Amino acid sequence: MKKEKSARPRTPMRVVCTTGILLFVAAVFVAIYMMYHNMGQVPGIDFGPGQYYYTDIPGWQKYFLPDPYDNPVPLGVLIALFFAWGFLMYRLWIYLDRKL
Repeated sequence: MKKEKSARPRTPMRVVCTTGILLFVAAVFVAIYMMYHNMGQVPGIDFGPGQYYYTDIPGWQKYFLPDPYDNPVPLGVLIALFFAWGFLMYRLWIYLDRKL
């Protein structure tokens, strides 16, 4: 007696794709629900659609920076370190690409 095969076998990739599509659709519905019910906004602050941009809120520092941190390192040094790190990582990538 032969076993009958289904026309489309369930593969792990199909399960992953189906799960991903369902999660995406659920996230869209949750986002629409939250927007419709004005959820996620800071209570007492209603500045319209721009309320998520801190510069649109007068005195935004008291809401989002209760204890401001002053960095003792000058901004120019931080930018130079950022680019130096990027250059070193680029050179490491090239070195590893040639060796491997």
